[in-house]
Amino acid sequence: MEIIVGILKQKILWIGLAVVILFASVLTIALLGSTINAELKGAPMALVLQDEGVALQSGVELNFGQKIVDSVMTSIGGQDNSAFKWTILTDKNEAMDAMNDQKYYGALIIPKDFSKKVMSVTSANQTPGEVEVYINNGMSQTVANVLTQVMEKMETGINDKLRTQLAAQLASATKQTPEIGQSPSKQTSQTASAQAAAMQAQRQMMQSLQQNTLVSFTIDKVNVIPDHSANGNAPVSVTMLAWMTGLTSSILLFFVIKKVEPTKKTEKALTIGIQIVCAIAFCFIASLVILIVGNGLLKMTIPNSFEFCLYFTLISFSFFLMQSMLVNGLGAQGIVLVMLIFFFGLPMISLPYEMLSSASKFWLYSWMPLRFGVEVMRDFFYFAGSNMIKPMTSLLSAGAICLALSFLSVFMPVKKSKTSNLGF
Repeated sequence: MEIIVGILKQKILWIGLAVVILFASVLTIALLGSTINAELKGAPMALVLQDEGVALQSGVELNFGQKIVDSVMTSIGGQDNSAFKWTILTDKNEAMDAMNDQKYYGALIIPKDFSKKVMSVTSANQTPGEVEVYINNGMSQTVANVLTQVMEKMETGINDKLRTQLAAQLASATKQTPEIGQSPSKQTSQTASAQAAAMQAQRQMMQSLQQNTLVSFTIDKVNVIPDHSANGNAPVSVTMLAWMTGLTSSILLFFVIKKVEPTKKTEKALTIGIQIVCAIAFCFIASLVILIVGNGLLKMTIPNSFEFCLYFTLISFSFFLMQSMLVNGLGAQGIVLVMLIFFFGLPMISLPYEMLSSASKFWLYSWMPLRFGVEVMRDFFYFAGSNMIKPMTSLLSAGAICLALSFLSVFMPVKKSKTSNLGF
């Protein structure tokens, strides 16, 4: 009993309990806060309307493509909380170029002869109207899966809606046709036969309308995620490795330089230079190891080995510059801060931007270094490196600022009691 009482009186026990509670609370918020209620909202989509419509014998002009546009805008794209936000374009090439620039998650193309093909259901040569759907697979596998399901449901809904509209028009035309036997004094046998044939044709049209497909969706993927790419998560996984490479390097070099305890400005500047050279070497060696293990052993699809090593080295070195400034300036507190950034950023970079909450977008995602690394790697893996200038510039600029601050710290006095404040 005395042992139990003695243990309970230990302050370290209750301090440890408080630390566990705090640690569990922070990690729960970090890992689940951005994802627990994740819902796709406002994902940008392109809608290209080229349908020229069709003119009926009665003179009525129909444009089924416009009906689809109206339906899409009012049902799945016309509300603030809609999953997709549609932008109407007039040119297919414009939509394809925009998808290559990662502006749209997909595009819906309605061709010029769409209405004519829909109306062919009333003729002997029946050809369904084709809607071309392009899904920008490389932007997000999650959104691509959602979009595929939405397009399948949309195809069914549009067919049902157009059948109802055409059936109503045919029924209206049937009512306007005098019935056989009505006013026999005004009808000749030839007219009655013609009307009977017309009514029979209308009945056949109605039957054909119910049995045949009016609209067919052709779904194709662009910027396709290849096999052995972690189901589209390769950019996130590689960025995580880059972050941990930078962190490991910064901690290792922190303890190495800490033992030297430079006091002169020239000595402190020299240690900064040594850290830079060592960090570049560490990051490059890590890129080679990941390339050998990932591509050679695990068969991960890597488009270009040289470019992979180059981009990984630049990303991880940029992370190192940011992390090392915090670690060398704050010591253990800096390591904790870097890990918190990692834990808070990890769930967000795994989700498309449109699934994040407004608070996460503003307070975290807007400045999170990890997001820029993911953008660079996503462009490298799936978009042939055509859009990485902006995120790479952001990373390198942030790293350069941290490097400049580290060199400025050379002019700060060093307290012997806190040898961790070496600057870089």
